[in-house]
Amino acid sequence: MSEIKKYYKVLDKNNKAQNGGKFDYTEYIKSKKPLPRIENPIICESGYHITEYWNMWLDDKTNKIYEVEPIDIIEESVIGVQDKVVCKSFKFIKQFKPKYNNKLNIGNWNTGDKNTGNWNTGNSNTGNRNIGNRNIGNWNTGYKNTGNSNTGNWNTGYRNTGNWNIGNWNTGYRNTGNWNIGNWNTGYKNTGNWNTGDKNTGNSNTGNSNTGNRNTGDWNTGYKNTGDWNTGYKNTGSFNTKRPKYTQLFNKNILFSEYDKISFPAYFYFVVGTDYKKSWKKSFNGAKKEDIQKTVKLPNFNYKVFEEITGISKKMINERLKE
Repeated sequence: MSEIKKYYKVLDKNNKAQNGGKFDYTEYIKSKKPLPRIENPIICESGYHITEYWNMWLDDKTNKIYEVEPIDIIEESVIGVQDKVVCKSFKFIKQFKPKYNNKLNIGNWNTGDKNTGNWNTGNSNTGNRNIGNRNIGNWNTGYKNTGNSNTGNWNTGYRNTGNWNIGNWNTGYRNTGNWNIGNWNTGYKNTGNWNTGDKNTGNSNTGNSNTGNRNTGDWNTGYKNTGDWNTGYKNTGSFNTKRPKYTQLFNKNILFSEYDKISFPAYFYFVVGTDYKKSWKKSFNGAKKEDIQKTVKLPNFNYKVFEEITGISKKMINERLKE
């Protein structure tokens, strides 16, 4: 069950909006009746502005904080901290007198511990108006963000939505670059996942402006092309529209129809460290015996070629097969 949000209105000592508003709320504080309704409110322009984060709006020790009940909140899409919302009306519930927790805070109006900066909600933030913990920068929502206006966790950059993004305006996870939508993209303006390059639509592309999946090169429409401007599948070169009949495995021809049926061992898919062959061996050492058996049963399998690429020798394979 989702937690019910609480909203607040921060007023000055004269019961007017603390940021210079002229409207006197005294009558509505006493009567607790709804404020006059304002149709078609626009954030920062018209309507009634309230907040979940009263500490972000304090600017004077004489400010008063009231818990309020919103009426018809206008939903806004915001990247980073949503420090206020606009609604058509609201009712005052009661005055709110916070218990400040100022353990090792450096700054003003922080809620939490060990904040450096102002208007933080959470702990160990450096910067201003962060919600969450250990943010460096401003207007972050989440944890351990570096930069500004991030929503999510462990982002480096600006206006990222998601987690572990490096760059700006990314939506998704583990993107490096700018304006990516999806996950694990490296580059700019990719839509999809695991792209390296720019302006790819699809997944696992290396290059630029590809539509489709697993292309290497630029401006390909289709899948698994190497080269440029290909429409089709698994072409090498440029301006191809057909699918080749053969590919190669261990330096020998094999029909694509056979190649597509191959289930490669799980340990073939690993994260490459600083040394490619060491990474292969590490993955190999942690592989299941059945995956080692699948290796030597691959079509055209050749121990010499396999060792040249991976550093894994026939002796190493035979030792694992005896386990």
